Amino acid sequence: MNGMNYCQQGKDLLLDLKRSDWLPAYNDENVKAVHSEIKIHFNELNDQAKAAAQVTADRNKRSSSNSNDDDGKKSTSLPMESRPAIVLHETAIRRNKRCLLAYHKYRLDKLKSLCWDTSASLPGHIRSLLSEAEMDFYTEYDQLVARYNSSLGAINLNSLMQPPEEDLIEVRVVQPGLGTIVTTDHCGEVSLELGTTHFLPRVDVEHLIRQGSLQQLDGEETF
Repeated sequence: MNGMNYCQQGKDLLLDLKRSDWLPAYNDENVKAVHSEIKIHFNELNDQAKAAAQVTADRNKRSSSNSNDDDGKKSTSLPMESRPAIVLHETAIRRNKRCLLAYHKYRLDKLKSLCWDTSASLPGHIRSLLSEAEMDFYTEYDQLVARYNSSLGAINLNSLMQPPEEDLIEVRVVQPGLGTIVTTDHCGEVSLELGTTHFLPRVDVEHLIRQGSLQQLDGEETF
């Protein structure tokens, strides 16, 4: 392993996040590569520690045999020549761990925000970006949010994240396949066909706006 490339795979994982508009596809190959590098550093660290301990023991033995006044004191400090390698491998392990933790925490935070924003199952184009463990996490987190919401009765924490300015809003359908929704107001059933515009209760469509399926119009757009 080239010392100049230590922690490069972990750094690349974080750069992937920085370059992405939302989330990049889960980079299983790089994650496994970082785990492998951690194991290599761990083994090297063990070997260096054992070698340093042996050098210290040999020096204590020579010092004891050459001394006429053996008071039993022995050195327990690491030899100076062993310290740079030990510090290098330990630092690389810690840095790689931080990269992995930051990578996964960022992705999970995005999924939690998505759960609150959409309150719906994951669409296919998002599922393709996630690992199997991340999809399981989203499902379980969504169930926790749903159970908590149900315990609040009529209060729905997934709706009206901001105080509404009006009851009805104008929206345009920008995603196909939405089907029909049943509104809680006088609008009844509404077919959300691609390209159509509607005046609908905010409470019924806010999650679709946050999801990107509907576009809220400012009242001047009609095309």
